Amino acid sequence: MKRSVNAAGRRLEYTLIQSRRADVLFQALPQAGIRVYAPKYLGLRIVDDMVRQRAAELIDMQRAVEARLEAGRRAHPVSDGSPILVEGRQLTLRLFRGGRVRDEIAGGEYRLALPDPGDEDAVRAAVKSALSARALARIRQRLDYYIPRIGRAPGRVAVRDQKTRWGSCSGKGNVNFNWKLIMAPPQVLDYVVIHELCHLYEFNHSPRFWALVERQMPEYAVWKKWLKAHGDDLYL
Repeated sequence: MKRSVNAAGRRLEYTLIQSRRADVLFQALPQAGIRVYAPKYLGLRIVDDMVRQRAAELIDMQRAVEARLEAGRRAHPVSDGSPILVEGRQLTLRLFRGGRVRDEIAGGEYRLALPDPGDEDAVRAAVKSALSARALARIRQRLDYYIPRIGRAPGRVAVRDQKTRWGSCSGKGNVNFNWKLIMAPPQVLDYVVIHELCHLYEFNHSPRFWALVERQMPEYAVWKKWLKAHGDDLYL
């Protein structure tokens, strides 16, 4: 639900997401703006007042997110000849003009055809689209490998542009994965696939859950640490 308040001398827009949660969470996300997660029982005026009271802080949060986004764009260019990570390999991005978006990997190059290779935003969108398709195909492949070994299959499988998670499993057994996993080493993607499948047995992070993960990947801690240390490098 889109909402707005007048505060700190300006109009502040935010997205309100109400659920059965017990607390209120404020987030500033790239491109998505301010989000407020609140309990269903809180009235809209109460939430508006909370946003109004924290307006200056929320504006600062949004500015910080935008600054990090811009810094990330400068550090990770997407012009012809730029380096790009695909499945843990550093490749050279090569751009070509084409009628539709299509990609291939050959000779140490990640070759991408798109209608306007001179438009940076269009290139970023095309790379994201192409790598997301690769991510979904690879994740489905690894799910097919691990499902018989773990013994349970998820419901819906989706690849998303998740800002703070690498994977998630819902109470209904649906699983989501961050498309940027296709940029990581294959073992990292495997770890996240195993992690989410094990949640179909243990919807928590108890010792029993980690024992299930370890049974499938004894060295999972290595890749869990890798993701924590290098996750920010998986950027577009």
